[in-house]
Amino acid sequence: SRGPPSQARLAPSSRRARGRIAGARARACARARACARGGGGAMEVGEWLKRYSVENLGGFISGSVSLIVGHPFDTIKVRQQAGHTQYAGALDCARQTVRSEGARALWKGMLSPLLTNSAMGAITFSTWQEAQRLLHIEDGSHAPLSKVFVAGAVAGVVQCSLATPMELVRTKLQVQHEGSRVYNGNADCIRQVIRAEGLQGLYRGNVSMMLREAPAFGVYFSVYEGTKRALCPNLKPSDKEPMWLQAAGGAVTGGFTWAAVMPIDVISTRIQSLPEELAKDPEQRSIRRVAAQIFEEGGIRAFYRGLPAAILRGVVLNALVFPVYETIVERLS
Repeated sequence: SRGPPSQARLAPSSRRARGRIAGARARACARARACARGGGGAMEVGEWLKRYSVENLGGFISGSVSLIVGHPFDTIKVRQQAGHTQYAGALDCARQTVRSEGARALWKGMLSPLLTNSAMGAITFSTWQEAQRLLHIEDGSHAPLSKVFVAGAVAGVVQCSLATPMELVRTKLQVQHEGSRVYNGNADCIRQVIRAEGLQGLYRGNVSMMLREAPAFGVYFSVYEGTKRALCPNLKPSDKEPMWLQAAGGAVTGGFTWAAVMPIDVISTRIQSLPEELAKDPEQRSIRRVAAQIFEEGGIRAFYRGLPAAILRGVVLNALVFPVYETIVERLS
């Protein structure tokens, strides 16, 4: 009634065989899933490297464009802020500079930032994007502007590692006049600073730089994103942005950012343009002392010297910078 003896004897071994086969299949599936996960991890790393490289390249090229176009505006702003010569305004500063030193003087000190500004642009944009992704991991939705601000502030502090020495050298070269040259170019300026103050001298004014750059880049990126969302509220993160929108966002944030951080920028310029013999004294380069000195010279208005030139520069430059950056990233991604 139990069936043939042979079947009765084979049934247990058959079940064991089927069990072994099922176990082997399960282990094979587990190995496949592990390989898939490993492959996915490798693919994720590859995608991250590609994205990071593209964002760096976009920041590098847009940084170069912004520097070449905007350096004359920056020279005028710095000369007004340094207080070495009295000017009636931005146009008077430009006129006196060109009359006495020629048009090339407007591009004084450009080599130092040209070598570093592109790298700073790469660091700033890629750090901003990475910080934003870490703060906002939800796909398909815009990051809150508060997170965009924090990501921008992080990028601002990080890029000070290059920005502070670059600003120091550029400022010193921009404020010197042909009749009273102290430095014979970028290399000589760096050599004199290191001789007088050591390597740390290249980071003179680093605290005031970070106090400027953190809020500046927080405002810079959050106003850019906020402007785009206000102008095109129905645009989704995955949608293609029109170039006019990127230019408009860049122009608005360029002017707004400089208006917001101008006082600390004036203080930073004064500290970095100090002669080496004065800069050796910590009291001479303290933020509090320099701020008090600027206030004595002209009250609150003294903290906004060079503002028109800075706003004009910010509007023109960033109307170019963001479309260049976004286009490069979009084409290469």
